Amino acid sequence: MESFLASSDLLLGFVPVFASVLALPGPNAAFAVGQSLKYGVVRSLFVPLGFMLATGIHAAMVLSGLGVLVLQYASALVVLKWLGVLYLLYLGYKAFTARASVLAVSPEPMSGRTMLTTAMLVSLTNPKALLASLMLYPLFIRDAGSYAAQSVALGLVAMAVSFGIYAGYVLAASLVRRRLVRSHRANRIVGAFYLGAAGALAAK
Repeated sequence: MESFLASSDLLLGFVPVFASVLALPGPNAAFAVGQSLKYGVVRSLFVPLGFMLATGIHAAMVLSGLGVLVLQYASALVVLKWLGVLYLLYLGYKAFTARASVLAVSPEPMSGRTMLTTAMLVSLTNPKALLASLMLYPLFIRDAGSYAAQSVALGLVAMAVSFGIYAGYVLAASLVRRRLVRSHRANRIVGAFYLGAAGALAAK
């Protein structure tokens, strides 16, 4: 019982720390806002879902020891990162060259699957996310108790926090979307968020 309470206290301490790291503006947040402005809150929920899955993958990599191995072969991450940057630049270009009179879904809107996988790519190729995971997760593992159980608990909590943070970004962006729908600058604003996400990812 005492061990359970101690583990619960550690998890409760993990939530605000992990949430504060995720909430910092970066490529993930910029991508979430851009998608929400373009497609609305319901369709854009695929974005925080993709980030949530990426968080789970990062947790599995770090807590299983694969994270250290991945860092030894960082060149593969660099290639994937630049592919993500190029795709975000492409989205920015499409937004800037779209009709400027109305903020509307493009003739071929991004599918939910594409949105989810793109969000995963943006997050998984962000070195900051992996490094933050490597630094944070070990701090909340106790010597006493099952390592596997603690790892699963941390991973699940991290995924829930990730979804909540980025769903919050999507919701916040949707609140101003109505004001932008008929703005002549709307697509440029969306394009700016895509370019911002590409720049933030490239700078990592």
